[in-house]
Amino acid sequence: MASVLGGLAQSLAGAAGALLAQRVGGSDAVAGLPQTLLVAGAAVAALALSALTVRHGRSAALSAGASAAVAGCVIVILGAMGSSLPLILAGSFLLGAGNTAVMLGRYAAADLGPETSRAGAMASVLVATTVGAVAGPNLLAPATGLAAGVGLPALAGPYLVAAVGFAAAACALALGLRPHPAHTTSVPVGQPAGPVPGGLTLGRQGAAGLGVLALANLVMVSVMTMAPLQLHRSGSGLGAIGLVVSLHIAGMFAPSPLSAWLTDRYGRAQAAAGAGALLIAACGLAALGAGSPAVLTVAMVALGIGWNLALIAGSALLTADVPTLQQPRREGWGEVAMGVAAASGGAASGTLMASGGYPLLAAVAAVVAALVLPFAQRGYAGRSAP
Repeated sequence: MASVLGGLAQSLAGAAGALLAQRVGGSDAVAGLPQTLLVAGAAVAALALSALTVRHGRSAALSAGASAAVAGCVIVILGAMGSSLPLILAGSFLLGAGNTAVMLGRYAAADLGPETSRAGAMASVLVATTVGAVAGPNLLAPATGLAAGVGLPALAGPYLVAAVGFAAAACALALGLRPHPAHTTSVPVGQPAGPVPGGLTLGRQGAAGLGVLALANLVMVSVMTMAPLQLHRSGSGLGAIGLVVSLHIAGMFAPSPLSAWLTDRYGRAQAAAGAGALLIAACGLAALGAGSPAVLTVAMVALGIGWNLALIAGSALLTADVPTLQQPRREGWGEVAMGVAAASGGAASGTLMASGGYPLLAAVAAVVAALVLPFAQRGYAGRSAP
């Protein structure tokens, strides 16, 4: 239930961010800033929530992240009411904690099964997230109408609905999630679950997983952040834009069982390489068909599927053969890597869009996606090593 509610809130708020910033800031160059601040907030939250996980368990950590996102929604609404871009960006930063809570939920499911079934367990959570995540963008138009009905700016509506979703998710996480397995050990409260950040030991597979996760998130965020604006310029209304975002998000989460099967059947590194190839193809299609809403829709779906495969394979590589007590720290740094990379992509997306249009943005993303392949090869070498 928490995955459904969090996914809905996450996707709805994300779909509105670029449109709200562009309207308040009056420039394409600032349209990507809410997403940039959101992923930066997610990176910071990842470290805080991983520390909370070690000290107080996953339930307390994930519910705290969802609660911080509620505060972020309120601040964005105030920014929309006052046409204040700084407030919108500050609220977006706090929203990142909610996104981190939703994404870390996959590791909570993986804790409950054996090492050989971690990919499948993570997939089960991502499938649940699909329900809310796909529904969220389709509420874009109704939510703007709701805002107008209560006297708020139209684009404050999605954040109002997202606040309710995150609040409900926080309650579900606080009441229904089992304690983290680390709390069945004799490790004293407050003692780190693994090496401190400066001495983080990843190994070949861990480093490969970190690279795959970061690059895939950078590519996905940068290309998708500006897609609503590109669709709007091509004549698409809010309803059509919401549908495209929903289809993209369906691609991000719905194929999780297939991605898990591919990862378990052919290996983590091979699945990561397949994800890289799919991301390259999706970005190339977006660059070539940027002016066609139909072609861009296909590209967004492919982009989501490639990201999903990279997420499952990269997460499995990152946490391969890691003792339970060290998993939260690796998970946290995986989210940090995704956040930092995505923040860079979100910041660059507006500049590339303003200077060369969407085709340039998508073409650059295709080049970045190609870097997934050598990281996948590193993961394969690590698995093969004695």
